[in-house]
Amino acid sequence: MGGLAFRLLRQPVQDLQEEACYDLVYFDAFAPRSQPELWTDAVMGIMYRALRPGGVLVTYCAKGEVRRAMKRVGFAVERLKGPPGKQEMMRATKGWIDGYP
Repeated sequence: MGGLAFRLLRQPVQDLQEEACYDLVYFDAFAPRSQPELWTDAVMGIMYRALRPGGVLVTYCAKGEVRRAMKRVGFAVERLKGPPGKQEMMRATKGWIDGYP
């Protein structure tokens, strides 16, 4: 049976310990200049592990340093046209082949 379940986590992303539990992460942190601790390889790795294979992380941040961090932990990354008011956004997809970096 299909369906949609939405779960808002009110905790620091660094405390997320679930593995392969989510299909989508909407990451709406402030820019890396304002909150550099949220855009590290370690944080990207936490979100990578939390996603199921084929899972997607989306963010309005399209900075090159963020894209490279996503790629280093295993994501396939695409730049997309952003919504009104945003020039670009990124979509990072976890591969279907299981295994964590």
